[in-house]
Amino acid sequence: MKTGKWLLAVVVATGVLLTPYSEVTAAQGGSVQGIAAKKSEAKKLADLDTKIVEAAKKSLSQLAGEDVELIDSVSIYDTRIFIRTKEKEDNGYAVVDQKTGKVLFVSIYVSKDKADPKQVELAMKNLKEIDAGQTFEVEKVMKMLSYEDKAGEGASASIQGKNFNVMLSGDKVEFASVSYPKSEWNADIKKKAELEFKAAMGRTKEVASMTRYKDKGRDVWSVLGKNGQTSINIGVKTGKVWSVSDYQATGKTDKKALTEKNAVSYAAAFAKKVFNIDLKGYTAKKVPNFPVYEMTKKGAPMVEVDFNSDKIVTSMSIKPVNGIRN
Repeated sequence: MKTGKWLLAVVVATGVLLTPYSEVTAAQGGSVQGIAAKKSEAKKLADLDTKIVEAAKKSLSQLAGEDVELIDSVSIYDTRIFIRTKEKEDNGYAVVDQKTGKVLFVSIYVSKDKADPKQVELAMKNLKEIDAGQTFEVEKVMKMLSYEDKAGEGASASIQGKNFNVMLSGDKVEFASVSYPKSEWNADIKKKAELEFKAAMGRTKEVASMTRYKDKGRDVWSVLGKNGQTSINIGVKTGKVWSVSDYQATGKTDKKALTEKNAVSYAAAFAKKVFNIDLKGYTAKKVPNFPVYEMTKKGAPMVEVDFNSDKIVTSMSIKPVNGIRN
């Protein structure tokens, strides 16, 4: 999982910043529940080294193209310092390494007239591929810059409107999503989502939102429950279920610690029941900073699994060998 996605997930989970991107994060199946379970420490700007404060302000101002003011409250999570801008409309924040004082990531909203015209054009093209009949109007733009990108400073932009979000890295579209009002929900997809979720989790799902999500290897309907606590992704073309999540899932297991060695055994029954995948021969690798395990086997689909503290599967997604989920 790339640092930028991890930082955004932390931001959403800890309540440091809430933006429309939080819904997209949920739609992608990103796990923030494990992070949310950890506590953040509250401090004041005056408690920080002045060099850290100055570096954060400088990076945010450069990204915004104008001077910004910082709010006095600071949150610290897992050696990461989250510093926010004073203006609520900016929703700006900087993430600084507590140990080194290095700025890791900055993000801020700017007015739509500051958007890159080429990026806007590219965003509109991708949105029309999702829904040619809609008229899309840009309302705001979030600029992001990661200083941990191995290829150099990685600049990204999130172009947003009333019901859409397009994430770009330079001239490359990472993903595009379009959300629909209840009156325009696809009735067949809603019904399938409800039936498949109940079959998987054993309880009724109340649909709260429906979003079409598309990236290079994926074109799915993401159907979310209230507060994003439940979700199911269904292929637009195939109608196949690619992921199921229920962060309210309960159950009991033993008192053993969850490890890469035994994670497969705790996921096996769910994989067989929901996706008809036999995990025999699979090996698991834990994703850093998350209670998430990537399970792989040569020539077989990759299975990504989230567990709660009781080792109960709360989310499982499937990625086929060819990488295409549609």
